[in-house]
This record gives sequence, structure tokens and C-alpha cells, in this order.
Amino acid sequence: MPHLSQLLLALFILNSALTFQNRWPTVGVRWVPELSIELAALVLILVVTRRGMPRRRFRYAILIGYVILTLGRYLDVTAPALMGRSINLYWDSAHLPHVAALFLDRVAGWQALLGGLALLALLTALAAVLHWALGAVMAALDQARARRTLGALALILLASYGAGFLVPRLPIGHGFALPVTAMLAEQVKIVLAATVFRDHSRIAAQPPLPVSDMGRLGKGDMFVIFFESQGALVFDDPRFATPLAGDFAALERSLTASGWQIASARVESSTFGGSSWLAHSSLLSGLRIAGQEDYHDLLATHRPTLVSRFAAAGYRTVALMPGLRHAWPEGQFYGFDRIFDAERLEYRGPAYGGWVIPDQYSLYRVHQTEVAPSGRSPLLIFFPTINSHAPFAPLPPYEPDWNHFDALPGAVTASGAVELNTRLDGEALAAAYVRSVGYNLELLGGYLRQYAPENALLLALGDHQPPAIVGGRDIPWQVPVHVFSRDPAIIGAFQAAGFQAGIKPGLTALGGIETLGPLLLRTLDGPSATHAAAVGTSQPNGIHQK
Repeated sequence: MPHLSQLLLALFILNSALTFQNRWPTVGVRWVPELSIELAALVLILVVTRRGMPRRRFRYAILIGYVILTLGRYLDVTAPALMGRSINLYWDSAHLPHVAALFLDRVAGWQALLGGLALLALLTALAAVLHWALGAVMAALDQARARRTLGALALILLASYGAGFLVPRLPIGHGFALPVTAMLAEQVKIVLAATVFRDHSRIAAQPPLPVSDMGRLGKGDMFVIFFESQGALVFDDPRFATPLAGDFAALERSLTASGWQIASARVESSTFGGSSWLAHSSLLSGLRIAGQEDYHDLLATHRPTLVSRFAAAGYRTVALMPGLRHAWPEGQFYGFDRIFDAERLEYRGPAYGGWVIPDQYSLYRVHQTEVAPSGRSPLLIFFPTINSHAPFAPLPPYEPDWNHFDALPGAVTASGAVELNTRLDGEALAAAYVRSVGYNLELLGGYLRQYAPENALLLALGDHQPPAIVGGRDIPWQVPVHVFSRDPAIIGAFQAAGFQAGIKPGLTALGGIETLGPLLLRTLDGPSATHAAAVGTSQPNGIHQK
């Protein structure tokens, strides 16, 4: 029989492996004084089945199960701390390689190798420590006195947990960690809901988007710009609102002086900390697409989209997708006439992070290709930006002279690296996030002042709050929405729909992000706006440069 100190240490290790919490804002963990109900159940099982199975095989089976539980615990406490939502192994696992590539881009090979070896060593050490601890407990069970004591203790803990579960007001339950097995059971439930019990007809049965002639726009261009990770915390959280207040104020002053009027609101996104395409599809479809199963079901329908509604009103529809590096059949579903992916943008310059292409270059390229030519149809341009995507660095500099992009080098070159430990540090990420939002505002202001057509309407909004490692997990899923127009009648129509004047949104969300598409179509439907006569006297292409 091991010494009492060895047994107590073994139980402490096994309990800690299933009760630790995340050390926010990092990927590390911290010890908490809680008890594991799974460990109590395991001890009772070992007491009852001590002689029931071959010792060596039984011990290794338990070890494998315990390692799985420990890793499950890590995912259960770390994923919400990093992303702000629980992990979905069924859908998230497909995106893990892409996320890893984002954080490892431009990381020195020796750093990546060292990190991989360190991770392997950590897993090996974990398995070795758990192997020793399980062995110490099983050796103790060979002694009748220890077996009776541990069995009684396990029964007491199980009974206490059951009492706390049945009577929530009892303080007993607060001493136990949430069971890891509950998370694993939830993952099984998610898999079954997405496969065996999936309702494929729910999305298809939803009412269509309203029809609109876009008459209020008077054949002006429509820009929809999704600013990656620009959540409402840029107005709500002093850690972000204070350093960015001057940037927002300067943007509002400069645009007002240039003749632009602004109205703003906020909506509830359908995602948090990532999965931007769910927010995009919610806006474009007019349905709340909150999970990958909804997204797949949407793509299997023939539902009209915001894009097809604009096309029916005579608009040429263009998707500006600088982060797209693979086939995108969704583009055909939405109804885009042309898609500018990374290859079509033909960027030849410094590479900024895993996304490579500066958003300013992308917008300038499409402006020169689609907006500037004369004699064209009115445009709908849909642009999800990429430079404010985690890890928010390296960030391209904003170029006041957009013609800078006409004389880029002939090949993509590295722009510099960011240390791996910086990418995993929440405070460093938060500082980089603030800079990336500032870049978004410079990009927006520069385009509106220098290039945007006189009769354009520009809708700019965030797709989701940043990952929880940046702003926290227990915050609303709200994002700001801004409309920019030189026509007071259009801005007035949006104010009548719930927007308020200026760059700062109100405190109450208008609704879900899926309500924006129908709201936009209804607001723009009707006779030409009062600025129609002015449009006829503007420059041939509506191009306004200063």
C-alpha cells in the first residue's frame, strides 16, 4: 500500500485534472478548489470492480479515458475563454487547421518546431503523471481499510452532488466542478442533431425577402462592408472605446465636412468571436444563420438573397473577397455576377499576416476595375474585410495616397513577423485589435472622401464581437451598423427605421443581424430620392475625388 501522502497526492492530481479553470486572457490554466464528480464515480467503480477485469488492461483503459476527460476539460474551459462560446467539435474541427495557420503564419520554423515538441512533451508528461496517480489509487484499493474508506467517501460525494442537483438552493453543489462528461454528451447530441435528427426543411420553409425596386437609391451604388471582428465593444467597453473615441470623432467630422451624412444603430450578430460567414449569410438571406447546419441547409435552397434582389433591380453584383483562396460555390447561390478572390485581385506587394492582402488595396483595385469605368450599371459591392481578423497583426499601414498601390513590387514579399508568444497573449491581442479598428476607420474615411460616388449608399457593420480572449466572454453579441449617404432623405428613412444620427449607435439593438436585409430592401423601395436631379449633373461615373 502506498503511503497516505502518496495516496492524497494521487487523488489531488486526479481531481485537479478535471476541475482546473482557464487563466484569462491566456491559454493557460489555474487550480480551483472544486471537486470532480467523475473522480468520485471512478473511485466507486474501482472499489466495486477491483477484481472484475485483468489488472493491466483495465488500468490502461482507465488511463486513456482519463486523458480524454482531461483534454475535454481543457477544451471546455479554454474555448469559451478564447472564442466566447462553447466548442462544437463536429463543426469547429474542420476549421482548426485554418485557425492554426493564421496564428503560425510568418512564425519562424524553429519556433513552430519547438512549440510542437513542447506540446508533445506536455502531453507525454500528463499521461505519465495520470498513470502514476491511477496506479497509486488502485494499489491502495488492495487494502481493505483503504478500500472501505475510499468507497464511503465516494458515496458521500455522489450523494452530496445528487442532493445539490435535485435541490439547487442547497450550497453543496457549488463545491463541484461542472462534469466533463456533460460536455462530451452535449457533443454527441450536437452530432446527432446535425446528422440523424437534422430538420432540412426549416430553412426552406421561411418566408422570402421582400421585393424592392431600390427606387430611393436613384441608381446609386450600394456598398456593404463587413468589418471583421468590429463588435459593439468599440463603443461599450472603456478599454476599447476610450482609445478609439478620437478616431470615430475624427471620421465623423471629416465626412460631415465632405458632405456625407451618417446614421448608426446596433444589431445582434448570429455568431461570436469567429465564423464570420454566419453573419454574412444572415444579412444576405434575411434568416438567422447561427450554426453550420443552418448554413448548409440555406445553401441547399433556392431562396432569393439580398444579392439577387439587387440584381433584379438592375444592379451588377460584385463580391470583394480578399480572404478567399479556394472555390466558393456560395457565390453562385447568393447570385454574384463577379467575385474578386485573392487570385483575381492580383496583389503584388508586402504580405501582411496569413491573409497577405491589405484591405485598402482590395477596395482600390475593385474601385478602379468596377466603379471607375463609365457607362456601367449601378453596383452592389459586398466586401468582408480581413485585416482586423485575429491575431490582428501584422497590420498594413494606411496609405493616404491610394495611388501608391499602382506601383507595387512585382512579387509578394514578407512584411515582418510577430512573435508566437505575442499572438497567444490576450493583452497584446487587445492592443493590436485597437490598432486594426483604427485602420478600418481610416480605410472607410479615405474611400468616402476621395473615391466613393456622389450618389452611393454605404452600409458598414461588424460581423461579430472579437474573440473572448480580447474582450471577454460574458458580453452581448452586438455589432454596430452605420449608413453613409449624401442624401438627407435616405438618412432620414433609416432614422425612421430606428437608426440615430451620427457615428455612435444607440444603446438598444434593433434586432438580429438577419433583420438588416429586409430593412434595407424596404427602406430603399419607392420613388427616386430627392437627389435624383443632382445625380444627373454630377460627374459621369459619380466619382468624387479630393
